[in-house]
Amino acid sequence: MTRARLPNRRFAATSDLEHGGSRFTVTVGFYPDGRPGEVFTHGTRTGSTMDGLLADACVVVSLLLQHGVEPSDLAASMGRLGNAEPASVIGAVIDLVAQAVPIPMQQEVS
Repeated sequence: MTRARLPNRRFAATSDLEHGGSRFTVTVGFYPDGRPGEVFTHGTRTGSTMDGLLADACVVVSLLLQHGVEPSDLAASMGRLGNAEPASVIGAVIDLVAQAVPIPMQQEVS
């Protein structure tokens, strides 16, 4: 499948996420039809190994979304703890993307 590029201007929603005792900020960018198409995560010390891992994981997740992989399929593929909680912060980010619901975009009336 070919990559569906996001428009230069797009709606994005930012949420707070806590996983493993750490706090993160997650931003999800959306296509005009409301599908998530990109994700960014911040919350670790800039330049740290975790910062690099999260940034790289978000690039991979974003590219998968842009190539048509459903967020719910990604979430179902992530490792889980015995209580169904995500085993990693990356899994928690993907869960958030799978649940992301954008605010409906206003359409211009002619």
